[in-house]
Amino acid sequence: MIEFDRVTRTYPGSAHPAVEGFSHRVEPGSTTVFVGPSGCGKTTLLRMVNRMVPVDSGTVRVRGEDVASVDPVRLRRSIGYVMQHSGLMPHRTVLDNIADVAKLSGTPRKVARERAEELLRLVGLDPDLGKRYPAELSGGQAQRVGVARGLVADPDILLMDEPFGAVDPVVRRGLQEEILALQERMAKTILMVTHDIDEAFLLGDTVVLLGEQARIEQVGAPEEFLTAPANERVREFTGAEGRALRVETRDGRELVVDRRGRVRGVLE
Repeated sequence: MIEFDRVTRTYPGSAHPAVEGFSHRVEPGSTTVFVGPSGCGKTTLLRMVNRMVPVDSGTVRVRGEDVASVDPVRLRRSIGYVMQHSGLMPHRTVLDNIADVAKLSGTPRKVARERAEELLRLVGLDPDLGKRYPAELSGGQAQRVGVARGLVADPDILLMDEPFGAVDPVVRRGLQEEILALQERMAKTILMVTHDIDEAFLLGDTVVLLGEQARIEQVGAPEEFLTAPANERVREFTGAEGRALRVETRDGRELVVDRRGRVRGVLE
């Protein structure tokens, strides 16, 4: 569905590539999360998919086509995109922010607005919020609108660029659960970037941990990073030592505790 083949990108004025020789295939219908520290190239890789960032060498293929040979406008309209601060147009209502994306793809105005209302419900928002402007929304509401806008044209691919980084932890967890529920219902191909390893473990079917210049430190299912870390850098980034847990019985209850004896959970 999405394939990176030895891609490299160096930004003007930089002495070193942001991405060098990166290769990976994102499987159809899966959620793949690129995770790593700031500056490792993960957002550059994401934006290569819809040609917001060009490659210097190598190939990015989407649906089997080299994106360099596809009209960038057509490509971007075929791919959903959700960014960190929602990117909503402040002078347009919530409903118009969503419906406008569908109209760009040729959907009639009435159908686009009906689809926008449907998507508001799908992401857990009251359709009456569609009359408001972005400044009248909470951060969590704005991010949900951003997700609805990314899905309104019913794309088979959804790109998510640190989508929950600007909201508080409680709202963030709610949005994460919403994405998990949406993916169960809609089975999109999702490519997401984050610097939060716990978010990567929660949302990703496949996690790709990146080092400098998008060097792959490890790729696999979330549990593999804990059961078989590839190297010391992986152990350090995932906090493997702090994740060592055991079960203790206290006051008749089975508790999950860490190596310092602090309670991390309760067994039901």
